[in-house]
Amino acid sequence: MGPELAGVLQLLALIGALALVYVPVGNYMARVYSSDRHWRVEKWIYKGIGANPDAEMRWPAYLRGVLAFSVAGVVFLYLLQRLQGVLPGSLGFSAVNPAQSFNTAVSFVTNTNWQSYYGEQTMGHVVQTAGLAVQN
Repeated sequence: MGPELAGVLQLLALIGALALVYVPVGNYMARVYSSDRHWRVEKWIYKGIGANPDAEMRWPAYLRGVLAFSVAGVVFLYLLQRLQGVLPGSLGFSAVNPAQSFNTAVSFVTNTNWQSYYGEQTMGHVVQTAGLAVQN
C-alpha cells in the first residue's frame, strides 16, 4: 500500500469515527454543561478555590483558581520530566536534572516557553506531548 492510499484511508477512518460518535458525544456534553447537578469532586474543587458554581465568579475566586491550576501544572510537568527515564516512549533519555526540570516547567506554564536545551535530544515523546504540548 502506498503512502497516498494509506493517508486517504486514515482520513476516511477519522471521518467515519467522527460520524459515528458526534451525536452521542454531543448529547452527553449537552447534559454535562446544562445540568445543575455537581459531582463530589467538583464540589471539593469549588470549595477549595472559594467559587460558587451557581453564581458569577468574582475576581478573588478566579485568581485562586488560576493560581491553583498553574501550581498543579508546574508540579505535574516537573514530575513528568524527573520521571522521564521510567516512562514509556522516553526514547532512552534519562530524567532531566532538577534545575532544568523546574525551569522548563515554570517557563511552559507561564507561557514564556524559554528553552535552554535541544528538545529532540532531551525530552521523550511522553514528556513532549503530555507535558510541553499541553502547557503550550
